[in-house]
Amino acid sequence: MSLAKSDRGWMSGIAGEGLVTIGDPRLKAPVALIDPVSAAENLLDAMVARLRSLNGAGLAAPQVGVSARVVVIEVRKTDVFPDRPETPLVEMVNPVIVQRTPADVLGWEGCFSVPGIMGVVPRSFSVVVTFAGRAGTVVNQEFTGYAARVVQHEVDHLDGFEFVDRMESMASLTTVQNYLDHRRDDPSWVS
Repeated sequence: MSLAKSDRGWMSGIAGEGLVTIGDPRLKAPVALIDPVSAAENLLDAMVARLRSLNGAGLAAPQVGVSARVVVIEVRKTDVFPDRPETPLVEMVNPVIVQRTPADVLGWEGCFSVPGIMGVVPRSFSVVVTFAGRAGTVVNQEFTGYAARVVQHEVDHLDGFEFVDRMESMASLTTVQNYLDHRRDDPSWVS
């Protein structure tokens, strides 16, 4: 089985067309709640298509220039992340993390809004999120492991944070290429 190719522009530090990057005030601005939930349908469609075209794990509305509390997550294995567990598509409207374990699990993160850069970020192993699905039904869903990491990363975007804001140390900050060449298989960075 061949793995999906990660976005080559992102890997080399080039932002994808239409993506908002670090330093743009729209990534720090408060986002609007969606009411009614059905108003998010076209945005959800566009975000899912964009996420899949980028072969990413998650995308938040501010990253595509929309001030809305909307997140899509779909984790697939890629050439950069061949070992991450897969998660089927989850569309979240107005997500809020309502419960979490301590943020003591270290792991590598990258971001389409911070192209070409990765770093080690502490996250909670488990989170419970309240959100509305596309049909408007409000659910509480628990996410664990890598899926919980992705959820926290994307909800952070709704609250004005990029992954670099959550790093305990800048010592792990690296380019994607250096991560692949020197750090991906070195467990000392995340132990």
